[in-house]
Amino acid sequence: MIQPEQLYQAATLVLVVFIVDLLERRRPGFSVHRRSEIGLNVAALLVVIVAGELSKRLVLAGCNALDLDAVLSMDRLRSLPGPAKILLAIVLGDCGLYWVHRAMHTPFLWRTHSFHHSIGEIWWLSGARTSLTHLFLFAVPQIVIIYFLLHLSIAEAGAAFSFGVVVNIWIHANLWVDLGPLEKVLITPNYHRIHHGAKGLTNKNLGFVLTVWDRMFGTYVGPGATGKDFDIFKVPTGKHLVRMLIGV
Repeated sequence: MIQPEQLYQAATLVLVVFIVDLLERRRPGFSVHRRSEIGLNVAALLVVIVAGELSKRLVLAGCNALDLDAVLSMDRLRSLPGPAKILLAIVLGDCGLYWVHRAMHTPFLWRTHSFHHSIGEIWWLSGARTSLTHLFLFAVPQIVIIYFLLHLSIAEAGAAFSFGVVVNIWIHANLWVDLGPLEKVLITPNYHRIHHGAKGLTNKNLGFVLTVWDRMFGTYVGPGATGKDFDIFKVPTGKHLVRMLIGV
C-alpha cells in the first residue's frame, strides 16, 4: 500500500523534474547529449524509486529490531515544533550523509558508489545512477534521524524526504547557477559538479545541502575553482554493469 510520504515524494519528483528540465533546456550550463545512455539513466531512476523505498523499509525493520526508539529517546528533541524538527532533520541528515559519502570514497566502500561515478553527462536524470548498496547506506542516517531520533510525523517525514528528492535533482542539474553570497553556505550544481570532475577532486565537495561539513573537515573546493573548463571523471562500466548496479 502506498504511504502518504511516498505520495509527497512522487508529487515533488514530478514537479521538480518539470521545472529543472525546462530550465536545463532553456539555459543549459554545459552542452550535453541527453540521449546518451538514456536507457540506463531511466532504468537507474526506476531502481531508485523502487529500491529506495525497499531500503528504507529494511533499515526501519533493523532499527526496530535493535529497539533504537528507546536507545535514542530524547524528549527535548522530539517535542520540538514540526518545522524545527524538519529543519533539524535536514541539517543532521546532511551531516550524516556527508560522512557516508566520504566513506564511499575510501577503497573499502568505493564499489558501493562507483556506479554513480559512471556518469558521463551530468544532468538531472543522470544523477539517479545509484547502486542498491548505496541506497541502503544512505537510508541508514535518514531513517535513524527522521523516525527514531526526532519522531517526525508522517507529514513531517514526507516533507523531509521530499526535500531530499529536490536536493539530488538540484545538485546534478545541468545549470550554471550564481547565488552570490549564498554559495558560501548552500551547495549548488556548480559546487557538486567539481566532485564529478576529472581534475583529481572526486574526494572533495562531498556534502549535499550545506558547505559547512566540507569546510570543517577539509574537503571544500570553491565553485569557481574550475569554472566552465570542465571534464568529467567517468568510471567505465564495461562488463561490470550488474556488479556496479548492485554495489559490490
